[in-house]
Amino acid sequence: MTSYVAEQVLLPPDIPPYLEHLYKLNPVVGVPSDDELIGIHSIIRATQKMAEIPGMGDPVLLSLLSEHLFDAQMAKYRSKYLGITFPENTVYNPPVLPVHVPIQLEPITGAPSEEQVIKVQDTIRLYHQFSNVPSMFDPRVNMELLEHLFDIQMGKPVQKYLLIPSPDLSSLLVISTTTLAKTVERAANLVGEPGIEDAGIRDAIERSNRLAEQANQLIERSNQITERSNQLVEQSSQSVDQSNRFEERFNQLFERLNQHLEQSNELAKQSTRPVEKLGDVLGNINKVLVRIQHAIVRNHKGNTIRALDCLVNEKGETPAMSHTTLGRSFANFPSTSMQRLSVVINGVTQNAGITDGWLGEFLCFYGIGDELREGVSSVELKKGKGHEARAMLQKYLNSCLG
Repeated sequence: MTSYVAEQVLLPPDIPPYLEHLYKLNPVVGVPSDDELIGIHSIIRATQKMAEIPGMGDPVLLSLLSEHLFDAQMAKYRSKYLGITFPENTVYNPPVLPVHVPIQLEPITGAPSEEQVIKVQDTIRLYHQFSNVPSMFDPRVNMELLEHLFDIQMGKPVQKYLLIPSPDLSSLLVISTTTLAKTVERAANLVGEPGIEDAGIRDAIERSNRLAEQANQLIERSNQITERSNQLVEQSSQSVDQSNRFEERFNQLFERLNQHLEQSNELAKQSTRPVEKLGDVLGNINKVLVRIQHAIVRNHKGNTIRALDCLVNEKGETPAMSHTTLGRSFANFPSTSMQRLSVVINGVTQNAGITDGWLGEFLCFYGIGDELREGVSSVELKKGKGHEARAMLQKYLNSCLG
């Protein structure tokens, strides 16, 4: 278990009094237990059932509970899999299913295929059909199935983007400490951002740390060689007969030292390659996490047009939290306005209002439509691009919730 997971505290959202009798959500310290995860699932199922009653749904609470569940599942995933040296050999074992479930799940080694992920999803949907029959529905089996699905979904992008081969150090003796120190510093700055930790990044930093440690040992060895060379030079002045041998030995040691330095430069170049890939890796992982959050919101059965305000961007912000939108959300625009967006939610077309003057802010917030704005960071639309901007924003929101 990493120290980060062992020390983290996950705070649950406030639960209404009518749900507290099911399970009292306490802060999760370190790796969540099975009972804690079962309790979160129970609260979410109850909230979803309440949403089926007109006027009782609370999409904000459901979104907060889903985020809390995601954080807890991520903490458990990190504790189980981030310490594995060779993630391509990771085995994801499915739970034991009761006899009335006609599907058999097999262990998955390495990154799962699309077919394997779909099979687990189908199994979960089938098992949820027994939720109204207490004798046939075990909350623990349900929790283990959902955790298994989460693990293989996280394992797929992690193994795809984070398997960075380590350089061969067996024939290398000396490392350039100046270059390597800068490499480690850059890597530390990258991974020091809050909330970012994954197996490939840690492996890259650990390799850099090992290289730095070996650098100190090899430079110390070089200093010993230089000291020995000085001793030989001093002895050469005492004996004319031995001077030639000492000089020859000195030349050999100096030549070896040059070879060591050449090898250290090559090793330093190799050590920078994994760190240079960290930026792309972090970007890919962030996009995966955003898609998972969108999928959680999309799968809620009781969604209304207010679900638009629960979708996060790649910074993890909702519209109401962002400086880009000045804290405005779709709820601030009247849905009866002539300037509106048509979004399909749970198979039903619903309308969300947004005036032309705010299209640029929301395109910039979601990181789309750069070609329609004055610049990548600008919220100003180019002249005559209002219609295209509205169509693009509508298409993006439909892809998130449709």
